[in-house]
Order: sequence, then C-alpha cells, then structure tokens
Amino acid sequence: MNAIPARVAKPSDGANPTLAALFGTNGVRDFLGGHWPERHFCAHRKFSDLPAALRGEELGGLDGLARHYRGPAAFGRGAVDTRTFNSDAHPAHLFRLGYTVYLYDIAASVPGLPVWLAALERDLGVPVGSSKIGAFASPLGDGLPIHFDADDVISVQLSGSKTFEIAPVEGLRFPVGQQFGPGMLPDDELYPQATGGFPKPDGVPLERVRMEPGSVLYLPRGTWHTTRAESDSFSISIGIRPPAALDYLLPQLRALLLQDPRWRRPLYDIAGAPDDRGGALRRLDDLLRELPDAVARLTASDLAPPPASSRPDPGREQRFQRVPMASLSTEVSGERLHVSVTAWDREWIERTTLQTEMPAHLLPALNWLCERDAAFATSELKRHLSGVPDIDVWQLLDLLARAGYLRRLWFPLLQAG
Repeated sequence: MNAIPARVAKPSDGANPTLAALFGTNGVRDFLGGHWPERHFCAHRKFSDLPAALRGEELGGLDGLARHYRGPAAFGRGAVDTRTFNSDAHPAHLFRLGYTVYLYDIAASVPGLPVWLAALERDLGVPVGSSKIGAFASPLGDGLPIHFDADDVISVQLSGSKTFEIAPVEGLRFPVGQQFGPGMLPDDELYPQATGGFPKPDGVPLERVRMEPGSVLYLPRGTWHTTRAESDSFSISIGIRPPAALDYLLPQLRALLLQDPRWRRPLYDIAGAPDDRGGALRRLDDLLRELPDAVARLTASDLAPPPASSRPDPGREQRFQRVPMASLSTEVSGERLHVSVTAWDREWIERTTLQTEMPAHLLPALNWLCERDAAFATSELKRHLSGVPDIDVWQLLDLLARAGYLRRLWFPLLQAG
C-alpha cells in the first residue's frame, strides 16, 4: 500500500498560531511539512516558551490539578504490570502510594484550556471536539507499559523528566478502536484490522526520546511506546481522534437505505428454523446485489460536510424540509413583511424563535413553504422567486433553518429527482 503523503507545511505568516506556540515557529514547519500525520516528531523547548494555557497554576503539578479536577482517575504500575484500574480516590494519594495516575479529561478543570484546544484543532484541520486532554503523573522509576494508541497523541512535559521508547507498529496503519499491547485484551474492533495476527513489539528497534519540561512529542496513532520516569514526572497528553472515512460513510449509507422500504422491512423469520429462514436470506441477497448502485449515489461532498468556517455558497444546491409543529405567520405592512416563527425545542416547549422584517416580494415564497410538506431543493424555491438573487434565497432559507422552521437535509437522495 502506498504511503499517504504528509501535509504540506502552511505559510508562516501568522497561520497556525496555536501550533506555532506549541512547537515553535521553526518546529511547526517541520511538523506540518514532513511529519503530521505519518511520522513522530519532537521539539525540545524551554518550559517558559510553552503556550500560556499550559503554564497556569492548575497545571503546575498533580496536586494543583487534583484540587480542581472532579473526574475519574486511572492508576497502575506500568513498570511491572499492564493492568490499570479506575478509582474515585484522590489522585494525589494514589501517586504517593507509588502509582502512575492518569486523569481522563482535564480541559474543563483548567481555565482557558477548552478554548486553546479548539484553536489547536482548527490549526490541525480536524473537527472541533475531536480531541481531549488527559494528564499523566508517574513517580520515579514507573511509567507506562509498551502499547499503541488508536489516537494521534501530543505529549507535553510540564515537570520532571521521563523517557519514551517508540517505534511504528508494522502491518497496522491508522488503527481504530482502543489501545493495545502485550498483556492487554484486544477490543472487538481490532479483530477485523488484525486478521493476520495481533501486532507484537518483540524485536522491534525502539528509539529513545528523553522529555524535559517544555518538550513536546507527537506520536501518530499506531506507534509503539513505553515510558519510564527519570524523576517524578507530570505531563499532559492530547489525544486527537477525528472521524475516519468509515465514520462519515456509515451514517450517510444508513440515511440512504432508510429511504427504501425493503431495507426498513424487519427480517421477521431470520431467527427461525433453517427451513424457514430461506426467504429472509433471499431478500438479503437481492438487496446486496443492488447495494453497489445505491452506494454509487454517494459523493465525497456527501460524506464530508463543509467546515463551519467556510464561506456560504448561495449557488450550491441544498435540500430542506419543513419541521412538523413549527409555524410561520406573516403580516404585510406596505413594502415590508413582518415574519414570526414558533418552534418546539427538545423539551417540547413552544418558543418564538424568529421575529423579523423582510421585503414583501418574498411573500409568495413564504406561502409556498407553508404549504409544502415534502422535502425540496433550493432550485424548486427559486422558480417561485423570479428575479430574486441567489444570495437572498440562501439568506431566507438559512434564517428559517436557524429558527427551526426548516430542517437542512444532510443526506443524499436514493433516487434522482
């Protein structure tokens, strides 16, 4: 299989400011230009050069963080055993007993960290919400047993020192699921990825990377790594897990097949006696023969929605459907049109979600929308707005969608038309 090319470095004229603050101006060019998301990368920096969000009082050590953190902790002795256990005990007490302690998701416990993490995700080009930040504290001589993660990981050393030993996992690129290593039970999702045998680190040459306060290490998913604290060590670990192609495909494929009653029909006799389930199996065979035609209707743009920061494209065809229980009322006053929308929220409470004015010549379009139950495309509405610019049509539909009167449809049609 051919390697996927690394991302080309972006220009340094203020682009990627969060990454630059993390890796350094020169480091971020190397990171984006030849490493992300394929190869490990390390930048050794001064602690004082790290982003301010990582140098606050709450991240001064495990004791300080534990005073603010209210989530679960995992603990273990990685130097002697692969097992870890969850505990509600105070993390600092576990550390003093000689355990390596991991705090799962600390962003909400540290002021400014959620905003910083969202900015980092934007610089990396992954959806906001794809990442989380955990914290590791290891006493002298302990650490993590060798394993690989199904996340891309950025480790930032905040105090003390530790040594990573790392190597790529051969034969398993871009693993999905949970971490795995010797002495660990594989997650069910690992079986279809490792039909040739589960990866083993035996005999793999490991590269040593020593981490001091200010060191930043990137590990691609599917990298063997083990750690050992050279002194009491405290670090954060940014786990990055954007959706894979299959994560985008499966919901859209389901939405596509939900449009066909044959796929919605339950397989009533599938669990019956062997002689009784033949009909169900034949129906499945028929559906599977037609499945490639259905899948062929999907395009890359169906699977990958535009980023939230992208500019609106008024000329792009979109589809909408009126939301049941939402209502729209209009009142003409000269050349202006008073428009009001009421819609139900998730608690089934009816609220006024829009009160605005717009040109009276949009009244025919609003009347058409009020009478339309079926889904429609923007081109259908435009036929009722002769001479109205595309941007005005887009703004009208966007306004009504944000008010909860229309639902923007996110899935492709099974049949053309």
